[in-house]
Amino acid sequence: MNGSAEGYIEFFVYVIGMGIVIFLLSMLLKEKRIILPLITCLLSFLFILTSFFVTDGWQGLGLLFIGACALLASILNILLMAGTTWYKSKNEKE
Repeated sequence: MNGSAEGYIEFFVYVIGMGIVIFLLSMLLKEKRIILPLITCLLSFLFILTSFFVTDGWQGLGLLFIGACALLASILNILLMAGTTWYKSKNEKE
């Protein structure tokens, strides 16, 4: 495999893995499923800000990577849950 593609594959594997974990844990909450992705989104913003301001030099790059993966996974989960809720409400009206 080409060496330049390893970082992209790792990024998408982490995003998919975190997304599945967030989705499965949020399905345990019956009525307020959107709370866990919102909390994850806020925590990922905290990781990203911490990576810029608290650490020195290149040390914050790992926190930025984790924060970006968690942010993308939580945004995808929010969109997925909003879409399924919209689809269910559209089918119930018909």
